[in-house]
Amino acid sequence: MEKTGKVTAVQANGSWDGAYGTMYKFEVTFDNGDTGEYNSKSKEQEKFVIGKEVTYTFSGGKFPKIKPVYAPQAPTGGFTPRAEDPKRQELIIKQSCLKAAVDTVKSDDYTAVLEVAKIYVNWVMGVKEQKYHSAKKENTSLPF
Repeated sequence: MEKTGKVTAVQANGSWDGAYGTMYKFEVTFDNGDTGEYNSKSKEQEKFVIGKEVTYTFSGGKFPKIKPVYAPQAPTGGFTPRAEDPKRQELIIKQSCLKAAVDTVKSDDYTAVLEVAKIYVNWVMGVKEQKYHSAKKENTSLPF
């Protein structure tokens, strides 16, 4: 359970060796009556300082445990995505449609390939109510 309280006492209470090295035990007491064990990698822990108000999680029971609540930190560098360019998306669509037109026409007639590619681009981009003229078919909305 997440709680907030002012630290009234901190007492070192030994250490133990675990899978991640030596852990140091501390008994921490708060002004609201909560007392529990906090385990730290540091011999001189700084999460619970007497007189400071902190937010912590408290797991009660026979052996109560206390853990500090970490505030989310603002990103410091790293990846920052840039704004998507609509022109880039249009170029990708045009490239895909050109490839599909080459596969569909299957001839060396680049005019027919470009005409079919334009039909595909218009269909993908949502251009409506156009009459398409193809070298093979007249007045079809789609070549397939």
